[in-house]
Amino acid sequence: MKDEHLIQKELIKKIVNDTSGAVGIRLCAIGVDLGLFEDLSKFGPSTSQEIADRMLLNERYIREWSLGLYSTGYLEFDKTTRKISIKKEYIPVLVEEGGKFSQKGLIQMLNSTLLPYHELLKVFKNGGGIDYEQIDQGFWDGIDQTGCTRYKHFLVSDWINEMPELKSKLEKGSVTFADFGCGSGRSTIELAKAFPKSQFYGYDLFDPNIDKSKKNAEDAGVINNIDFIQWDVSKKLDQKFDFVACFDLIHDMTDPIQGLRTIREAVKDDGIFVLMDIKCEDDPADNKGPMAPFLYSMSLHFCMTTSLANNGFGLGTVGLPEGKVKEYCKLVGFNNVKRIKTDHPLNAVYEIRPN
Repeated sequence: MKDEHLIQKELIKKIVNDTSGAVGIRLCAIGVDLGLFEDLSKFGPSTSQEIADRMLLNERYIREWSLGLYSTGYLEFDKTTRKISIKKEYIPVLVEEGGKFSQKGLIQMLNSTLLPYHELLKVFKNGGGIDYEQIDQGFWDGIDQTGCTRYKHFLVSDWINEMPELKSKLEKGSVTFADFGCGSGRSTIELAKAFPKSQFYGYDLFDPNIDKSKKNAEDAGVINNIDFIQWDVSKKLDQKFDFVACFDLIHDMTDPIQGLRTIREAVKDDGIFVLMDIKCEDDPADNKGPMAPFLYSMSLHFCMTTSLANNGFGLGTVGLPEGKVKEYCKLVGFNNVKRIKTDHPLNAVYEIRPN
């Protein structure tokens, strides 16, 4: 007999599965932010009381947290000893900072991105957006973590390796490279480490990012060929560079065309502009797969809304596909746009020249 409510039941099943994933991320964020995963990776199987004693936390909350993550498959639980543990294979994903498999930053970013919910409802009704100062600090920490992983394992070995002329000139030295919108300096630092004969400059709008970049560079032992400067990419620079890069920035800008125009003015006529942005399709309806909901949610909660809060274009996270990159570049005087081959699942990288 045909079930008249099969479609509704299938939808409910999907909602239940999605609910498990959503709350699982919140529980993982607690594990990351409080260092619970790290503690388990160091001390091995432990009862909730042993963890509480070591970390000076409340045992009852740890017990509930650990059982929640056991039910979702993130942790192991021995019913006889009542001890919680983390699989050693999970440690590179949930504990290691900057590792190739680390997802700590994604967990932090997802958890914090969803926090300004009632503010989001207001802009749905009234227009405008959510400005930067309303974004939770955990989001910025997550961005820093994901950048650490991405740039350490993809920037030089994958992306720069696919641009032989740029790589050769950086290796020979005596060239200048500007990283616009450098954030906490992770990308600039990886480049400066890899090419010690060239000079690197990281520019960012926010003073705290500049302070953190300098500290990260010092911790990485990169001092002689790197500098960080506070600057708004929408403002003109007098200096010209051999190479300029923007990593995951243009789609966030209030006026991406003006931003690209400023970049064109900063690149020497025989120079190269390296653009990394989100991998997406010209028709937004064609963005599919498991990461598409994440990208659209990121857009609503950060990329699009922060731009609209400042009367910007509001391109959004998937607002800069290859077709638009070429269109905008042509408008500002970049006439040669080449998309390079990359192995990264979320990012598209372009080698762009004036001529």
